[in-house]
Amino acid sequence: MPEPVERAPSGQAADLDRRPAYNDLRDDYDDEFGIARSPREVARRRLMVPAVAFLVIGVLCILGAFAGAVAVVVEYATSKGRRPELELVAFFVWLLLVAACVFVLVIAGGVSMMRLRRRGLALTAAYIVTGLSLAGPYGILFYPFGIWALILLYRPDVREEFGRPTPMDD
Repeated sequence: MPEPVERAPSGQAADLDRRPAYNDLRDDYDDEFGIARSPREVARRRLMVPAVAFLVIGVLCILGAFAGAVAVVVEYATSKGRRPELELVAFFVWLLLVAACVFVLVIAGGVSMMRLRRRGLALTAAYIVTGLSLAGPYGILFYPFGIWALILLYRPDVREEFGRPTPMDD
């Protein structure tokens, strides 16, 4: 019995006729080969993981800042013994609200990376996320995403894509 041979549909090149082979790369990865990607699409795909990480980091840290502000207020309201000074409580709440605003910048930087717009905002967010490693023991978890984004944002091909006008379909 002869081996099966895949035939190209009519109208396509005859060089597509081939015998199936074990471990044939064309069978496993054919969706990635042969597709011409624009430099903009390549840059967007490279920045996608750090951008999504920035969105997640921003949302988690905003939620943490608001939970911390609520905890400070509740602790002040329920303390029966020695009451902390109101100025100190107000300072902590203010500090946590400033932190929430900083993480809004991180979210905006992540969106900027996804859309390849406002490189300065994306860089600011990357520096903030990188600086989180100094914030405490859990900050080191975010450090690789900040470094990864900084490396990508300083690549010449990615930098050029931020400077180009955006197509209408964005």
